[in-house]
Amino acid sequence: MRPSHAGSALTLMTISITGVCCFEVHGVDPGPPVLDDFEDGDLLPSLRPFMAWSCGAFSPDATLDCMLTDGFVSSFGLSVAFSISDPPDGKQQHGGVYLMTLADRPIDLTASSAITFDVRLTSATTAFPPGALMHLDLQCSTAVGENGDAMVDFLLVQSIAFTADWSPVSLAISNFGPPPWQPEHIQGGAPACLRAVDGIQFTFDAAILDGQTGAGVFSIDNVQLR
Repeated sequence: MRPSHAGSALTLMTISITGVCCFEVHGVDPGPPVLDDFEDGDLLPSLRPFMAWSCGAFSPDATLDCMLTDGFVSSFGLSVAFSISDPPDGKQQHGGVYLMTLADRPIDLTASSAITFDVRLTSATTAFPPGALMHLDLQCSTAVGENGDAMVDFLLVQSIAFTADWSPVSLAISNFGPPPWQPEHIQGGAPACLRAVDGIQFTFDAAILDGQTGAGVFSIDNVQLR
């Protein structure tokens, strides 16, 4: 084959191959960011920069067991089994427990419309008192007070309805606000905290009466930002 014919054949072959390989690419919507559905069987959230989940109590007399258990129609959810005793000292201590993940840097949640999850609270003894309260806390440890001073443990909260059965919950980000027990005010208001969230905490105040004991299991699953 002469060089001119070889070049023409190569050009024709290249055009032919290019025509066969052309195709249209469509983007796939990954859906809302999943903070954690616990299906990987560990305590590390799926969404960075959040770090490992932990459990804790705000009570002088509490025992805890933080563990992965059966989730909401899934293999795994996160639970804390607890027992809380209120000391017989003539006053109610409002002991409780929490499930928490901290972030290694502040993140902006103002672009999200809601946080959704499944929750369950079962009692291992008698039913918890009517004053028992569950809430979701968004922490912003870098918040600055109205006077310009650094604040301690500033957070925004929103109450959570709960039952002994798994219940789906959706909390609008815009409805989070300062708790009534927090007298300080953040510089820039609630939006300033939402722009610098570095902790998410699910809290249960068991409202155990003076001198009594309560026990149960507090569980969450399928935590997502929308």
